[in-house]
Amino acid sequence: MKALSIVSLIGFVLNFLFIVVFLDGSQEGAEVAAGLGLLGVLYGLLFSILALIISSKRKKAPVNVHEQLLQLGELKEKNIISEYEFDQKKEKLLYRYK
Repeated sequence: MKALSIVSLIGFVLNFLFIVVFLDGSQEGAEVAAGLGLLGVLYGLLFSILALIISSKRKKAPVNVHEQLLQLGELKEKNIISEYEFDQKKEKLLYRYK
């Protein structure tokens, strides 16, 4: 997560520099702005790859639907949850399982 924040900060600085140089208006400024724009594109590619790597590492543990259904059934039998609540929670579990 820290790496993603650092790359975001770098991107912010690049975009700020691009705007400042672009507003200069000179021919040389336009060439520098084009170079910074290219760096911005490369930054976007790096940011996307980094975000993809980080999100792929955050996999959720598999849901044990059978155990959770048994627990819900016990709660319903003990009148802790109603039949309606049981049905809704069961539907959610089964939907996530698909």
